[in-house]
Amino acid sequence: MSDTNKDIASLLIYREKAFQAGAVSLYVGKDDKYFMELGNDEYGQVEIDAGKHIIQAKASGSPSSALQIELAKNQTVCLLSKPNPEMLGAMLIPLVANMVPTFVLEQVDCPSAEKLKGFMRVGL
Repeated sequence: MSDTNKDIASLLIYREKAFQAGAVSLYVGKDDKYFMELGNDEYGQVEIDAGKHIIQAKASGSPSSALQIELAKNQTVCLLSKPNPEMLGAMLIPLVANMVPTFVLEQVDCPSAEKLKGFMRVGL
C-alpha cells in the first residue's frame, strides 16, 4: 500500500458486530484494489502513503461506497465500517438492492486498546 519514497501514515479499519449484513464480508480498498477483508468484530491496520485518498468499502457483488480522507505523515486515521442503513429499505426491491452499497465508512476517533481487545485483528 505504501511507496517507500513517500511519507507514511497508518489506516485502521474496524467493523463492529451487526445483524444487518452480518453474514457477508466487508472488502476495503482504494482505486478499486481491495486489500482487506473484515467480518463482524474484526479490524485491520495498513501503512499507506500520507496524503489524500478515497477509501472504498463493499460486499461481494455490491457497489462500493467511498470516503475521502487525508492522512498526515506518521498519523493514524481510524475508520468504522457500518451496514448502510439505506440497505434495509432497498432489500424489499431486489433491483434497487443491487445498486445500493452494503457498507459505509465513517472517520472516527481511534478506539482504545481496551476496546480493540474485543476485536480480532486480521492479516493483510
